[in-house]
Amino acid sequence: MFIFLFLMASGAVVGYRFRCVSKIHKVTSLIQVVICFLLFILGFSIGTNRLIMDNLKYFCEQAALIAGLSILGSSVAALLVYQLFFKKGGDYEG
Repeated sequence: MFIFLFLMASGAVVGYRFRCVSKIHKVTSLIQVVICFLLFILGFSIGTNRLIMDNLKYFCEQAALIAGLSILGSSVAALLVYQLFFKKGGDYEG
């Protein structure tokens, strides 16, 4: 894991040093192509994994439950913040 962190940090340092070079700005389109290719390879490896495909319904149910509870929790927290800090006509007027 430290190797990946080191590679990412060294890439950020090199990118920061070469940020003024005009040819480097063309790398953005190449990055998009590489990311799409990596996502394709990830999907391919998941599709060929028999264990994941056999348990896909279970994984999707868990993901849907976590997503729904996350949305519910965020909504409740936003409502509480709105009621406590932004609603006009409250007891405290600061």
